Amino acid sequence: MYLDIYSIAKLEREGTYQPPPSPLDLYAPRFVKGIGRTKMGLCPICIEGVEGEKRWFYMKTSAYNYHMQYYHGISPTTSRPFSPPTAFRTRARENPAPKERRKLVEGRCHKCRKWVACEGVKDVEVKVPEIYWWKHAAACHRGSEIVGEGGWYVEDGIWRDVCSAEGVEV
Repeated sequence: MYLDIYSIAKLEREGTYQPPPSPLDLYAPRFVKGIGRTKMGLCPICIEGVEGEKRWFYMKTSAYNYHMQYYHGISPTTSRPFSPPTAFRTRARENPAPKERRKLVEGRCHKCRKWVACEGVKDVEVKVPEIYWWKHAAACHRGSEIVGEGGWYVEDGIWRDVCSAEGVEV
């Protein structure tokens, strides 16, 4: 969903526009409302993405941070998505309980080189399956990325103009 002038005007009645540090920043809220403990940020991905929903989250209690990291997988350090695993494997579990998985999918971390569980042991559907990997990435990666990683943006004429204005090589 693309925000048109009418939609932006409606949002400005609800909150205040806050320019992001960079137009390429996927983490920072574009609109905020409230002050101090009641300050809230509007998720830029939920409002402009497929869902097209206005989702406001408290900034002071880290609800915004939690949402961006564990619902969208966006790093507050880099303002881009967390790096994915470099490889996957399936490992059999010893003595699983009746409602637990017999096998677990694990992903290899580019930073610590450990195999990390990419799913929970309970054999149930989860709302955000990537949360297991993103929790590891948030604790481990600390801004590191895989060399050559990219593809987070729609690389069109507008993107090229923004990159040029920001001094980013295309």
